[in-house]
Amino acid sequence: EQALQHLKKALFEPPVLSRPTNEEVLYLYLVVASEAISAALIRETTKGQKPVYFTSKALQGPEL
Repeated sequence: EQALQHLKKALFEPPVLSRPTNEEVLYLYLVVASEAISAALIRETTKGQKPVYFTSKALQGPEL
């Protein structure tokens, strides 16, 4: 039940991109699969992680 409530909250309150401050540490999460590449730039706050930038590219044809 708790997991379902957490999922509902995440779906109804999507993360909004945030602006980093000067000299703030940023984390890059990179995911590579045979069909796509995704990257997320994240900053850490007292309330948790906040996205700064996200990009994704589907690989097709000769890129595979």
